[in-house]
Amino acid sequence: MATASVIPASCLARSVLPLLPPHYLTFRGFTDIARNAESTSAESRSATVNVAHELLSKGHRYLDVRTDDEFKAGHPPGALNIPYMFRIGAEMSKNPQFLDEVSSHFAKDDALLVGCQSGRRSLMAVTDLQSAGFVRVANVAGGYSAWTKKGLPTSQ
Repeated sequence: MATASVIPASCLARSVLPLLPPHYLTFRGFTDIARNAESTSAESRSATVNVAHELLSKGHRYLDVRTDDEFKAGHPPGALNIPYMFRIGAEMSKNPQFLDEVSSHFAKDDALLVGCQSGRRSLMAVTDLQSAGFVRVANVAGGYSAWTKKGLPTSQ
């Protein structure tokens, strides 16, 4: 039997708040959580695949940072593929044009959900994007593997 995990409200707020439109923050009590979250140090934000799916339906964009071949095998509907790393033989090498390519498609204040296969590359990509001034980015926790495991829609 699975046990439910408890996530402190301030952690949840830090992970989801930057992705929400301002009118979502008018609920009673949410303002204090938001204020506390904003006062904490900046850290990488994550969203579960279920939250990511919901945010996509509200206009957020999905940036898939997997390789071209991984992307072609399947991806969330509407996702844009900009690989964070390239496969060269058995090795992976960072895409030196990643930030330039992302900047050519997105504004620094666009709400982006960044996903890969398992959440590892996308977490690194989110860190780089935040360092480059992107302010509304979140890692999709568990990546495409978690997305398909939850039975969420896919495209090819």
